[in-house]
Amino acid sequence: MKVFGYVLAGVLGGIGVMMFSTGEREQSSLLSPVGDAQAALETDVPKPWTGDDLQEMANIYDQQANELQSEAVRLEQQATSLMLKPHMDPKGFRRTSLMHVASARWQAARELHEMAAMHRAEGKRLFALKTP
Repeated sequence: MKVFGYVLAGVLGGIGVMMFSTGEREQSSLLSPVGDAQAALETDVPKPWTGDDLQEMANIYDQQANELQSEAVRLEQQATSLMLKPHMDPKGFRRTSLMHVASARWQAARELHEMAAMHRAEGKRLFALKTP
């Protein structure tokens, strides 16, 4: 769940930076941005999620989790190879850092699998509601 929060914060931050860097807008008063934002909120009606959308999102989460797991395995293999060659990392700093990064990747993959399972369950629920 934390990964989703970080991704959402990054996307919103990027949108904010893009809005300020795309050009100068003339502001006739301080109230006009608020009025524009309220008009945009009233006209934009969000489309409800369908079961197909949720299943597709679950597949994407699973794919990302699998990529993270393969990266974690690769990092653990590098740490093991350093353990077999102590002269390459005499104090063990690199091996320890690789293991910490690998454990973070495993945790992120676990969270993504949980999100995928949640989206699949919700998608199945929506499919059940749709079919009488």
